[in-house]
Amino acid sequence: MKNKLDIKRIWWRNVQPGEFYNIERHHRREGGGGSLYIEIPRSLVPDTLNFLKVTETDFNSMSSIEIHAFVIGAPQISGPIEFRSKAGGRMRIANQNRQQPGSQRHPAWKAIRNFPTAPDDVANKEEALAYFPDGGLRIYIAETYDEEYYAGFTKGHRPLNMTVNDPMFELYSNKVGGVINAHKN
Repeated sequence: MKNKLDIKRIWWRNVQPGEFYNIERHHRREGGGGSLYIEIPRSLVPDTLNFLKVTETDFNSMSSIEIHAFVIGAPQISGPIEFRSKAGGRMRIANQNRQQPGSQRHPAWKAIRNFPTAPDDVANKEEALAYFPDGGLRIYIAETYDEEYYAGFTKGHRPLNMTVNDPMFELYSNKVGGVINAHKN
């Protein structure tokens, strides 16, 4: 495996503060409710399916799509990422709640890799905001020209020295997410 990745495309999702709370809080709470996953809104589904190389028709006949992704910066570590359908034409990255038994949070999105965390007893979104990075939190999956996947995340504001032609530039936009083509020139 090479040290420098030859990235073709990057799928990304801007994690919202409410989602951060739901993937960090205790998985069972009084009154129930609250998602334990990262939602992929309907507007992002076509690009997500294209990134995963699955047609909408095929996806509708499957219970889930699972990819295997290495960790950016630690390619000896890898894990599954499961995509499931959701009502209203949406999708989700399933089982992302850190405290839930059987959680499948990808190793790239864990505290050991400096992914933000809230205390185990965080009670609500307002409390979780104290642990949510100023400038935001984004998860991403990069696809290489070798057709391997690598997962990572960014937090905070766009680096001041990042230029507009950097493939990661768009990741720091206010969009909900998308797919960045990082084709070679």
